[in-house]
Amino acid sequence: MKRVLRNKRNAPIIISSDEEENEKNEKEEIKKKVVKKKIQVEDKMGTIDKGKRKRVGNVQVRGKRIKKERIDKDNDEDVIAKEKVDECTRAKGVKRKNEDIDESNVSDGKKARLKKDVNKSNEDVSLKRPKKEKEIDIKNFSTECIEWTDVDYICEVQNIDRQVAQNIVKLFKDENTIPFIARYRKNMTGGMEPDRLRSVKESFDRVRIIKNRAVTIIKAVDKLGKWTPQIHSAVMSTKSMDDLEHIYSMFKVNPKRSLAERAKSLGLGPVSNAVIEGKEIPPMSSLIDQKKKELQSEQQVKEGIIHIIADTISKNKVTFDEVRTLEKASIIEIQTLRSKLNNTSKNGKKDEEKYEIYFNFKSNTRIIKPHQILAINRAESQKILAVKIVIPDSLVERFKNYCLNFFKIGARASTFHLTLLKDSIDYAYKKFIRPLIIRRVRSELTEKAEEASIKVFAINVKQLLLTPPVRGKIVLGIDPGFSHGCKLAVVSEQGSVLETAIIYPHKKTEGPKRSIKILTDLVRKYNSTVIALGNGTACRETEVFLSNLIKSNAFDPFDVSYTIVDEAGASVYSCSLEAKLEFANLDPNIISAISIARRIQDPLAELVKVEPKYLGVGMYQHDLPEKQLLQSLNEVVTEAVSFVGVDVNTASLSLLKKVAGLNVSRATNIIEWRNKRGPFSNRQQILDVKGIGTKTFEQCAGFIRILPETAVVTGSKAKKSKNPDTSPNFLDQTWIHPESYAIADEFIKSSGCNVKEIGSLSFVEKIKSYVKDRGSSFHKKFQTDEATLEVIIKGLTMKKDEDIRTKSHCPLFRASLQNIDDLTNGTILSGAVRNVTHFGVFVDVGVGRNGLMPTKWCKNQTLCIGQRVEVKVINIEHRRNRFTLELMKVL
Repeated sequence: MKRVLRNKRNAPIIISSDEEENEKNEKEEIKKKVVKKKIQVEDKMGTIDKGKRKRVGNVQVRGKRIKKERIDKDNDEDVIAKEKVDECTRAKGVKRKNEDIDESNVSDGKKARLKKDVNKSNEDVSLKRPKKEKEIDIKNFSTECIEWTDVDYICEVQNIDRQVAQNIVKLFKDENTIPFIARYRKNMTGGMEPDRLRSVKESFDRVRIIKNRAVTIIKAVDKLGKWTPQIHSAVMSTKSMDDLEHIYSMFKVNPKRSLAERAKSLGLGPVSNAVIEGKEIPPMSSLIDQKKKELQSEQQVKEGIIHIIADTISKNKVTFDEVRTLEKASIIEIQTLRSKLNNTSKNGKKDEEKYEIYFNFKSNTRIIKPHQILAINRAESQKILAVKIVIPDSLVERFKNYCLNFFKIGARASTFHLTLLKDSIDYAYKKFIRPLIIRRVRSELTEKAEEASIKVFAINVKQLLLTPPVRGKIVLGIDPGFSHGCKLAVVSEQGSVLETAIIYPHKKTEGPKRSIKILTDLVRKYNSTVIALGNGTACRETEVFLSNLIKSNAFDPFDVSYTIVDEAGASVYSCSLEAKLEFANLDPNIISAISIARRIQDPLAELVKVEPKYLGVGMYQHDLPEKQLLQSLNEVVTEAVSFVGVDVNTASLSLLKKVAGLNVSRATNIIEWRNKRGPFSNRQQILDVKGIGTKTFEQCAGFIRILPETAVVTGSKAKKSKNPDTSPNFLDQTWIHPESYAIADEFIKSSGCNVKEIGSLSFVEKIKSYVKDRGSSFHKKFQTDEATLEVIIKGLTMKKDEDIRTKSHCPLFRASLQNIDDLTNGTILSGAVRNVTHFGVFVDVGVGRNGLMPTKWCKNQTLCIGQRVEVKVINIEHRRNRFTLELMKVL
């Protein structure tokens, strides 16, 4: 049974349930609110006050302390607003007339009228439609937004100390390079390594991009005439590009109007606002307009209102922030299935085999690996996989509850208000919020995966560049091929080309005899015992050819060995302008062979000639944003070149332009200066070069060397420098920065050493002994910090011609090879690491194809490119020409 509270016109005011427990709870809640407060209910007839009984309509109320409230004068004169009566009756135990209505005793006419009255009550017909209401939009929602700084962002994203973040930001703003900061400003960064600094630099650059985009959006919104302080704060407080674009989408002019805009144009905006604000709304039937296609039924009217409210919810900054909070607190899954759009072509089936493990894949977005995301994205783009983001029900429920609480004024107005709001929230989630979450999850996963992949690529490139050189050897380089033959180039110890040739060991018409003679003659003529074989086309067949020659003692009396060289980028370099300038009359194929040979002699000097993205040691590098990839790789190359150091009097343009602080034009000017005036005799002379000022000098000075063997000597005919002091400084051959020369001179004098003996074994031993005797806290004696003194000590204790690359692993040389068919499970092999990824390490064990050592079989060892390892074969897939390895030990 229903209990209906009516006014004297028999119009229902309150419809309540017979559920006594719910009514009791509601009474208790309202009692807490109204207790100890004086309440007055005023109408045209009079006032109910303490201790008095007054009739209001058909309702008798005994008031003790009744708060005085105004009744809407626009309402029926005998009708009390529902909220007021509801509060008073529940708080004070109002006696209701018509409390129990037995419909069996009511006539048909009264039943119809009663039913009509109930419907009117649901729509709050007792409240008149307001004449004019303002539209509720994002700008009307008050939200506290605080603008953030680059320091705030870096502290949050990189999780570093605020003072360190401030120091690093200042260093970057002062245009300091990462190599300079990493080596000479350790006291400001807490000894942060270059890789970590590079990550911070990426965050610093991202701040600039986000800030610039925010300013652009503010200008665009202002141009549309929609700027407000609230919108300005909302935009400037956002730290994500995706969030910025979402906010901007609220104001973009779309030629195709949205459903919400259409509904507003039909005049439903004020009604929607009334629902949100809990005000009166007219009957849906009164809004029907048969002349308008979208207002021809009550259902269409309701849908229009729902579209407007849903649009308001989706554009509310507070709700938007809550969605992000809920998203971070929830566990979201990513699922992949085999796509129904199968590619039946031969290549399509071959591609599908690569992604078999993802045909029924499920993972938590918090733990999924970067390489898995990149693989899924690529397979999805090839229509091999279908991807689904699974949002937990708990997130949906919490979002809807939050929205209801946020719009609680409207939700409490009436049952009909509540129904409209619930439908609007459901629609907003389905059409706006859920797609937003999915887009953001996919975007953030992809962004993190790309960053991780770029980081791996950068580390691998750095390790490749720091491969130790093979000095003092004449190297024979081979660029393998079939029909075009194998190109040979013999290169001297200094990298000069001695002789070139072409052989055709794989051509049946010519036979191998002539090729064997040409190759063995070159080895004997130049005593070239080291052969560098490129890993391109015909590498495997050429390796068999070389191995058979070595086994048959064809090179006697010379002990010849070969190594496989990654020729990635060699063909690109051979066709470049730089290669044509150096080898004007040579075939590009021959230039490739020269490059392969030089990669053994001095990997750094040769590899810097190639764009790092072509070096082939990355993971899904072709799917990465090119600009971001190139920037990161170029910084790594600069770091490697700078830390190794270059002789400014002999370095090529390719090397000089990669030194920290230098570029192509400055490096060109340095070479022109030394060609006109002769070699540099000290670092200070670099300031005489056009385009190099104090800031550039500060950045590059510590990374260039002035070696006595190549510098100006007494009696030189070189022109005098503008700098009157052209005498050599022996500290110029170390990595000590000129800004610390005074401290270094005092340190050397205090240790009793002679600066002219720098680099000698006796000098190094004296410095080490002096440091050991004084301990590690004597930096105060020289009025400097520990980090600066550490750089000075390391610079003074390096032996002459010592190279930081010697700490890495030398190339792996072989005299024979195996075939993958020769492998069996349990076979123990030695090899060299060729590539490092998030999912494992690729190892060259001499079978023509690198084996994969998954991360779980690396036994928590951190391996790097070029490192020697001993591995065990644990699985072989002959059909796919693959095999899996397990790490036994690091050699």
